[in-house]
Amino acid sequence: MTFNATRQAIHFNQIDESEKFHIKDDLLFDCIGLGCGSSRKENRVQGFNSGKAAGYALLTYFASQALGFRRFPLCEDRIYHGYFGDTELKKIVSTLDSSRIKAITEEVKSLYDHTQKALLTANLQNINVKREIKSAQSSGGYSDGYAETLVKISSAAHLLGKSEINVEMDTLNSFGDEGAYASPVQIELTVPASDVLYFSAIIGDRDGKPETMESGEWVLVNRSETGVVSLPASSVKYEPNMWTFNGHHDMESAQAFMDNHDPFILRPIIGFEPTLNRSGIKPSFRNRTREWLLRMALKYATKIV
Repeated sequence: MTFNATRQAIHFNQIDESEKFHIKDDLLFDCIGLGCGSSRKENRVQGFNSGKAAGYALLTYFASQALGFRRFPLCEDRIYHGYFGDTELKKIVSTLDSSRIKAITEEVKSLYDHTQKALLTANLQNINVKREIKSAQSSGGYSDGYAETLVKISSAAHLLGKSEINVEMDTLNSFGDEGAYASPVQIELTVPASDVLYFSAIIGDRDGKPETMESGEWVLVNRSETGVVSLPASSVKYEPNMWTFNGHHDMESAQAFMDNHDPFILRPIIGFEPTLNRSGIKPSFRNRTREWLLRMALKYATKIV
């Protein structure tokens, strides 16, 4: 059965510039668009339309605040774990006082409301979207193996006759409708319109700036507390003869893989806890003695009770 994506060029080809959402806050504009992907200024983040980096991490936070959800603390997006010690990002975050965070959050909520109104006007209750995923080898080793994991899960589900699979997905995911990228793995989904945070046809560009988003792009929200979602097994598309499986690929090995594979992942916010700056200072002998006496007194009092 042929999967037909919901084409923005068809449903929103007559949209006027005045009907688009024009982002006011510069940081939010960078997060959604290209950001430093279109300039080399150090005081800008790389935007989601340029790649998943700091801009995506900030946008994820703003979106969860705006829509009133968040993941369990140890199940946050993988993107949060790579910025320890990033001095440039620290400078940007330091500009986010409570009033600006509130303003950006309210703007993201307005963007979501604008999106939902546009989809309702177009009579779109559900949308069909595609996502292209590169393999680790085809991306020169920069991929984390997400494509390979999807292939293994999908293949095992097919052998076992399962109609659904559980996978971990980020809070915000970019999908397309034009098949602009040729990747060895694709996800084809039908999702409710309420899961759309925004899409390219309704985002206004700024004068003298590159296009804010690529055409035909949809950004979807995953509200799962753990990040794990159930997908139809048939939604993962790939050519079986383009993959080589090591070891036996049979019912027994497929079941063993499914039993051992758990997409529910607990991860630390950072890989280690930094030591606070204590060089050049330490408690005096008098202070250490006082602390020891206090501990002994507390221990003795506890025994009496």
